[in-house]
Amino acid sequence: MEEKISINFFKRIWYSIARPSKYEELRKLGVGKSIKYIFSIISILALILAIIASFIQINAVNSAISYLDENLPDFTFKDNKLTVENDATILDDNKIISYLGNKIVINPLIEKNEAIKQYKDLTTEKNNVLVFLNDEYILISNKYNPESNNEEGIDSKKYSEISSKYIKDSKYEYSKKDAIEYLKERTTYTYYIAQYFVIYFGMISFLYGIYIILISLSLWIVTKLSKFKWTFKEALMNTIYASTLSIMIYIAYMIISYFTKFTISFIDIISIFIIFVYLYLLVWKQKKEIKK
Repeated sequence: MEEKISINFFKRIWYSIARPSKYEELRKLGVGKSIKYIFSIISILALILAIIASFIQINAVNSAISYLDENLPDFTFKDNKLTVENDATILDDNKIISYLGNKIVINPLIEKNEAIKQYKDLTTEKNNVLVFLNDEYILISNKYNPESNNEEGIDSKKYSEISSKYIKDSKYEYSKKDAIEYLKERTTYTYYIAQYFVIYFGMISFLYGIYIILISLSLWIVTKLSKFKWTFKEALMNTIYASTLSIMIYIAYMIISYFTKFTISFIDIISIFIIFVYLYLLVWKQKKEIKK
């Protein structure tokens, strides 16, 4: 039975990246601690990503809220009816499009069919048009073809259907001020960080979980055919520690792409290649020791 030793977290990172010769020592920590180690690495880096993404998102949201506050007409929403002071308002600034993904039209004075005819030309290849009418909203998709006899590309819903599900108080009344305050309450770092952390942790864990299992299996088969033999557990632990630099580079790439829009289409191949480089060095070292 292998002797269990104690190596602190940061020393394990250093050994994993700069001292592949120490992998044999790291394997003595056992499978459980090795798996815990890789999840700790992913958690820390996913948290950094979540903080950065939240900062960018909140800036965009605050910008959109300010735009809405300045450009949204005063309105009242009561008894499932929308009323506004102006005849029609079109919100198509990039700030609101990046926040909601659609151009916004508020015009409670016209009917559904008239709204579709009037605002269908506002759609683009990337953006749809969301129109708020008196008692319903309609979403005009860029897939809508006015020459067809059906309403494919048109989605609509009555306000009463939404309020019956989400609003318990039948005597409700909302105004522009209430809407702005609601959006501001939702714009908290805690909310976005938690949301993004779950997304990034799940995505990276799933991605590297597949990489590590498949590479470990391949490594185990290769060593079975060689003069030296690693158990699957040993192959798994070697692959886990060999993945450290790969994960860090992958996260660094995501951070850089956030700020610069810089992309590498083959980043996944680079990530796998880095893991294989470390494992090749391990196998080469093992074979060299056997020849001695």
